Amino acid sequence: MSTQTKRLNIADEKFSGKKALGFSLVRLGNILAGLMIGEITYFATNSLALTAAAISAGVAFKTALDAVTDLIMGTIVDRTHTKYGKARPYILAGILMWITLVACFAIPTGWFDGLDANQRNLWMVIYLTVFSALHSAVFSTMVNIAYETHIKRAIVKEENRIKTLTIIGVIYAVGSLVLQIALPAIINIFQGSQTGFILMSLVTAVFGIVACIVCFFLCPEYTEEELAAFGGYDVEEAQKKVPVGEFLKDVLKNKYLVMYTCINFLYMIILMSSFTTGQYYFQYVFGNLGTFSIVMAMSAILLPLYAFIPKLCRKFGVAAVIRFTMIIAVIGVIIRLLVPGLLPTQCIGYLCVSLPNIFVACVGSQINFELMEYGRYKTGVIAEGMYSAFVSFAQKMATSLSSLLIGVILSVSGFDALTAAVVNNDFTSWEELAALGTKGFEQYVEGGAQTVSDALAGINFAYNWMPLIFLVICIILFGFFHLERDLKKLRVENGLNEDGSLKEQ
Repeated sequence: MSTQTKRLNIADEKFSGKKALGFSLVRLGNILAGLMIGEITYFATNSLALTAAAISAGVAFKTALDAVTDLIMGTIVDRTHTKYGKARPYILAGILMWITLVACFAIPTGWFDGLDANQRNLWMVIYLTVFSALHSAVFSTMVNIAYETHIKRAIVKEENRIKTLTIIGVIYAVGSLVLQIALPAIINIFQGSQTGFILMSLVTAVFGIVACIVCFFLCPEYTEEELAAFGGYDVEEAQKKVPVGEFLKDVLKNKYLVMYTCINFLYMIILMSSFTTGQYYFQYVFGNLGTFSIVMAMSAILLPLYAFIPKLCRKFGVAAVIRFTMIIAVIGVIIRLLVPGLLPTQCIGYLCVSLPNIFVACVGSQINFELMEYGRYKTGVIAEGMYSAFVSFAQKMATSLSSLLIGVILSVSGFDALTAAVVNNDFTSWEELAALGTKGFEQYVEGGAQTVSDALAGINFAYNWMPLIFLVICIILFGFFHLERDLKKLRVENGLNEDGSLKEQ
């Protein structure tokens, strides 16, 4: 088959429902894995009675390891050339990703019986750190770094990508919403027991492993020759091995990659803290963990919005739409700060804060595809995996650091005294102790009612004020983000139409 024939065939690409399904399943699986690993701090403090400071130290180590493995994996993806493609083989690493996740929650607590409190904290944190690091820093890195590159090399037409990304977003939203609604309720039913966490991790792991296998078979990549002919670049340039040092140097020429990485980092902290700290907030501050499921269920109201995502993004641009939704999220946080005691205002606030995630989840990858193209024009370096590594690095660092930040805030504010009071005095839950009021606090909590007040203030800061600060920073950064405008100019300068398609000869 000639290069010209290949170019015409790939240019006539039709939308593939099979590829949309395969990528959607993996996306949902990855998000579920992220939500579950984000439960480690809550699991460790409430189910295992570890101190927040101890588990935060383990999370910090895992975060540092993540910083190393992302760029390494990005380099490996860009240097991979197999008969199955560049990124596709790494989807199967998801199997090991799920196995190590289950191992985190299935920690054999009997191994640590008989140890004093400090030794127990140390060795249980080491166990959790080892398996969570294998999960996040190794196997999750393989899957997530390769994911966007896989989509880019399996779907070339922008309109097909946008449609696929929107479908991925819908499936992700419905699936993750079900989990977010069910998770606090299940934790509440099992009263935060380890058995409950093990069952949840097993159920999600079965789904995640099946999703990886299905995607591998449904989503083949185009060949390098086909992609080069369609994009108008040289095959040998695409196969050139780009050293990490050279790529990092050229990153400075792509100001939008740096900005988008920062935005992803901050917003992922917002997203993860909203869910994780939400459990603490509704259990300890609002007074009813089960109510959190009702609040999250309100997100279903936003589902019809998915039908308008392609049209909104075409008219206003992806970045502009996401920035506007973040402004609405700021308003939502302010509402629940002003009227914290009412369930309706909590529902409205959470609804507003959840709004940006709809667009980030659906079309956020489109921005990264544009960054890859912009970088090729500005630097002459053809890279895919390393661009995904930057964004994935930001998201994974944020997921880990959200647990670290929450752990530090809880520890500094005195939260450990609350869990210690429950465990050391044989209460079945915090609600049972809280029902005794100030008298119970003074009798059973070290530091009395003042400690409880400080701990609740710390939870409130993590749930409301921290997201508010980060949202404002994201909005400011988006004000200087003109990627789509500048990319259209570069395309025309390089002989293409503004949408990236080849001009008719």
